Amino acid sequence: MVPKTATEARTAKTEAEAQVEFADAALALAGHQVTDPVLRTLMERVALNEITADEAVAAMRRHVQG
Repeated sequence: MVPKTATEARTAKTEAEAQVEFADAALALAGHQVTDPVLRTLMERVALNEITADEAVAAMRRHVQG
């Protein structure tokens, strides 16, 4: 879903940033870190509801596995 107003866009971006920060924290607690810029972009796109998690997983697999 694409935000309709600038306020909605800012809110969506803030919420997406919080979701990515939460994921980063959870990964850090487990001793992991995502540093690949392509994978980070896919995480952000999921948080912004631009793509589904299933689409991101498929894209991640293509990126990592070739």
